[in-house]
Amino acid sequence: MCSSLLEGRLFLERFIVIGVLGSFLSVIGVIFNGLLATLFLTRSSYRHSPFFFLGFVAFFDTLLDATFVLLLSVPVNAQFYDTYSVFLVWIEYLPVLHLLMQIFKLSSVFCLVAASIERYIMTRHWTFTGFEQRTRWLALTGAVTLAVFIKKYSSEELIVQELEGCSGFGRWLVGSKPISSGHDLLGLVHTLAISVPFFTLILLNGGIVLMLKKQNQLRSLITELTLGHDVMKMRKKNIRQATQTLIVIITAYLISNLLTLCLILIEYIDRDILHQDHPDLHRLALDIASLLTVIGNVIRFPAHFCSNSDIRQQFKQMLCGDKRDMKSLPSNRMRRMSEKCDNPWVTLLLRVNETTDVVAPEDPIPSRQSLLPTRL
Repeated sequence: MCSSLLEGRLFLERFIVIGVLGSFLSVIGVIFNGLLATLFLTRSSYRHSPFFFLGFVAFFDTLLDATFVLLLSVPVNAQFYDTYSVFLVWIEYLPVLHLLMQIFKLSSVFCLVAASIERYIMTRHWTFTGFEQRTRWLALTGAVTLAVFIKKYSSEELIVQELEGCSGFGRWLVGSKPISSGHDLLGLVHTLAISVPFFTLILLNGGIVLMLKKQNQLRSLITELTLGHDVMKMRKKNIRQATQTLIVIITAYLISNLLTLCLILIEYIDRDILHQDHPDLHRLALDIASLLTVIGNVIRFPAHFCSNSDIRQQFKQMLCGDKRDMKSLPSNRMRRMSEKCDNPWVTLLLRVNETTDVVAPEDPIPSRQSLLPTRL
């Protein structure tokens, strides 16, 4: 029997979901996440901060959106517009593109988990200012290595068959080899690789929100007493912006990957329900799940841009070429500014050390006013 990627009634539906909406949103996602990755990974003030992992989340999302176009949009559009030569090129690179897409997606999720862990520890322990840069790089390397290992040995193996007696697009049959058939352990690893980060993000970010609500009032009082009213207002604003951004990003990820998680769990429990009993519904559900993933990637840029005024200012400087670029400031000064807003106890020690150097010998005890910052 000859095959076709767009069969029967799914011809128009798949073209709209993948060929039109998916292609458009993927291109937008490449632009948006490319801008985020450029900002977070090229500016020292962000690269040496908890934004380090979010920068690589944006980087892998950029690659994921680009791979979406090559892996899913190209064959659908090629068949719809009857460009058989493009389809043949896609067939040749299909296995590599499929593996890369899975690796990029899992690497992005692992970086998101690492960012949530760092933020959780910072919220729980007041004196913790974030991981050391060496620790961040080691965590990133471990996350990418784990993603490659999991997807290399537990992801579904694509099968491309050339059917005799058929011509055109129907000559090629593209399917997947079930990983749970004779490989229950690999199927379990594949399922856990999706479900464990999903529920880990729920627990970590739920804990962050609860701790911020409990500690906000006490921290504000300590900040005001040690640094003054103006710094307290700045810190409240930073906490509110960081919390809003985090909630939106994680919520978008959870919603966009909920359908994918459900499909993986159902397929692991009983593969025949989807592949044999409801093949058309399964195919359309996979397309919608892929589209939701792209939508979740696109949402992250507006989440950062709308909820963080500093990021808006940095984008303005980066895109408009403002000479007063924050990149010119030393990274240690930027980190100290961040510490003053987020860690009152560390801030007090820093301020005491700074003021001790400028106190005159005849005045060994600095006044309370000298402990206050002269500028923000």
